[in-house]
Amino acid sequence: MKNTANSIITYKNYGTVYIDIKTLMNKKNITTTQMVKRTGLHNQVVEKYYNGTIERLDKGVSAKICFVLDCDLSDILYYKK
Repeated sequence: MKNTANSIITYKNYGTVYIDIKTLMNKKNITTTQMVKRTGLHNQVVEKYYNGTIERLDKGVSAKICFVLDCDLSDILYYKK
C-alpha cells in the first residue's frame, strides 16, 4: 500500500480470482458438451469457464454451472494474493 501526496491510497497487487470448474466436472464425469446441453450456454462460454480463461464472472452463467454441478460458488471460485 502506498500513500501518495494527495492522500490517495493505491495498491500494487490485489491478487486474482480463479475459477475452476474443470476439477469438479471431471470428478462428476460431466463433459463440456453435456454442460452445454444442461445449461443452454454457448459452447465457447463453457469452454472459457472450463479452461479458466474468462475475463468477467457472470452471475447467471455461474448459477447455471453451480446448478448442474450441484455445488456452491465457493466450490469453484478461489482467491489468491
